[in-house]
Amino acid sequence: MQGEKGICVVGDNSNPIRSTKFNTKENCAIGLSRLLGLEVVPKNYVVYKCKECGFFHFGKPEWREKYGYGN
Repeated sequence: MQGEKGICVVGDNSNPIRSTKFNTKENCAIGLSRLLGLEVVPKNYVVYKCKECGFFHFGKPEWREKYGYGN
C-alpha cells in the first residue's frame, strides 16, 4: 500500500501487537479504507500515531489509547 514502511511490534512479550506502519495519517487512512471495503478488518478500527515508532497505524480503539497519541 502507498506509504507503507514495514511492521511495528508493540506491547508486552506475552501479547505483542504487530501493526503495519505508514508514513502519513492520510496514507494510513487510505489503507484502512481499502481493507474495510474488502471486509477483512473490523469496522471499529481507527488510525493513530504510535508512541513507539512515530509512524501511523490502524487498529482497535484500545490500541490507540494504550500505544498512540490519541489523534
